[in-house]
Amino acid sequence: MSGVRVGRRHRLAIRIYLVSAAALVAVMLALYVLATTIWRPPQHGGPFVDTARYAASKIAARWAPGPSAEGEVKDEVEELLAQIHVAAAAYRWDGTLVASGTSPPLPPLESAERDDLARARMIERGGTCTRERCQVAFAASGQDGPLGYVVLESIDRHGKPPPFGMVPPALLLVGLGVAAALLGSSIARPLERLAQTAHALGAGDLKARTGLARRDELGTVARAFDDMAERVEKLILAQTELLANVAHELRTPLARIGVALDLAESGGDAVARESLAEIAEDLSELEQLVNDILASARMELATSSAPSGAPPLHVAALDVAKVVNGAAERLRHRHPSRNVEVDLGPGLPTVEGDAVLLRRALDNLLDNARKYSRPGSVIRLRARRREPGVAIEVIDSGEGIPAEDLSRLFTPFFRGDKSRARATGGVGLGLSLARRIVEAHGGTLLAESTLSVGTTMTVALPAP
Repeated sequence: MSGVRVGRRHRLAIRIYLVSAAALVAVMLALYVLATTIWRPPQHGGPFVDTARYAASKIAARWAPGPSAEGEVKDEVEELLAQIHVAAAAYRWDGTLVASGTSPPLPPLESAERDDLARARMIERGGTCTRERCQVAFAASGQDGPLGYVVLESIDRHGKPPPFGMVPPALLLVGLGVAAALLGSSIARPLERLAQTAHALGAGDLKARTGLARRDELGTVARAFDDMAERVEKLILAQTELLANVAHELRTPLARIGVALDLAESGGDAVARESLAEIAEDLSELEQLVNDILASARMELATSSAPSGAPPLHVAALDVAKVVNGAAERLRHRHPSRNVEVDLGPGLPTVEGDAVLLRRALDNLLDNARKYSRPGSVIRLRARRREPGVAIEVIDSGEGIPAEDLSRLFTPFFRGDKSRARATGGVGLGLSLARRIVEAHGGTLLAESTLSVGTTMTVALPAP
């Protein structure tokens, strides 16, 4: 396995090297073509000739017959050399060297060349300038005729092969190879770690994480993968907990039904009637559990398949007062011992919604209030007009919800009370399902709670 990883790193490094080397060669070729295309030999109006003319005019302006000016002419030539960076030499017209910037100095003009220079004032020695070398002479004349001349030479250093031949490009390619190997290794290692973690997660290791702490794009991908793995782990654990909870919640009432049937069979009429009441309550609990699970599954499937993300609703105009009163009556019918007070505000609007789903949401909220409020306490169901719609509140005076559980209250399968007592049984789907139903209607479901005081669930629905 380690050999395979090393081979992958080498292949990645080789690909990076080949691409980088190809790009480098292309740039070098482009620069070479550009240089050979743009370069032109110096012409009469070129910068090199202009430099020669400028140097000759500067020297002629300060040139005077006699040896007293030799020092000044020499200084002038050296100053010009520092400015123009070309080889130059100044000669008297008779061929006497005045000053030179090179050693040995540029050769003086022949007699025929001086005659040509006297007529043209500027000549190109050797006939025509070439790409590699260009030497020109420019006459320095006074009032009485030519005083001397200046010879300048330009050599194209790029036309000659550089020292050591191909050593610099070779060193550049070697350095590029080392950089490609390091870059390939830095990219391959985190990719291998991502692949190993993905295989481990796919094999069932829910704790597999990359653990990469990089600040580049690979680090961003690794953190996103770890976040995804965290969510997958939570989802699978929640589904596993759901199966365990459903199995427990189904087994408990079924066991009680079996016991009740045995008692009814062996007891008298009074025992049978009492057992039938117990069976009816257990069947009601089973029915509610199954309905919650089915409704949650249908909402999940509808949300996943609908383009808008909202489940399809059978919308109709609903009277808020009738919806609230119906929910209170159903709780009183199922639990006659519980006291439910209904408070309807004036001017309640009509809402548009799915009657079956809203009924399920209110029933879940009321049943949750019943489970976690003290026996004999009052459960208040209140409706008020609140722009832009209506607010329905379910208020209990129970033990309240801790702050650490309040933020997770509407998480699917979450239960603050881990006991499986009959009074507080359930799988943690009621409140989650209620919120999803309310949000599918464009509303909100919020919870406020104070320990030892009670909890208020507020359903806010928009009105047309």
